Amino acid sequence: MTAREFDLLGDPIPVNRGSAGANGHIATSKNINKVRLLVAAKWTAAQIAEELGVSVPTLNKHYFRNSSIKKARLKVIAEVRGRVMLRLGDAIDDGNVAAMKHMGQILDRIELEEASAEFLIPKSGQKVAKKKVGKKEQRAVDAPEALSDFLDQADSQRLN
Repeated sequence: MTAREFDLLGDPIPVNRGSAGANGHIATSKNINKVRLLVAAKWTAAQIAEELGVSVPTLNKHYFRNSSIKKARLKVIAEVRGRVMLRLGDAIDDGNVAAMKHMGQILDRIELEEASAEFLIPKSGQKVAKKKVGKKEQRAVDAPEALSDFLDQADSQRLN
């Protein structure tokens, strides 16, 4: 096993650097942070790949190895939310009143999200999933209205 070489910035040098063919892409810490921010900003995989100067398969290989971009987006948002809350916690420990208020707002929002999930209240922009009804069930639901319409028609014909 050979020792891996690093460039002056501390990034690993690809094995095929300088040889014929495509050079391997290295996921540097700068690129990883850039991808995280772009994923959180709801960029598509094609847009992110173009920004990094790589193909979409290369992007998936180096940054989304075990998950899709949608799962990665949820993970990034959770990580950022956690970092913000940790920093707010440090500021609260120092006695920062504004941090206390902001943490209270975040906790209220989380509590509201939990309550809405518990009671199945749809968030804005979300469609409510309706239970599929079969033919027989739909006929049973429509029967009282159809019967009253039929009786109204029969009454109006009898009066004429």
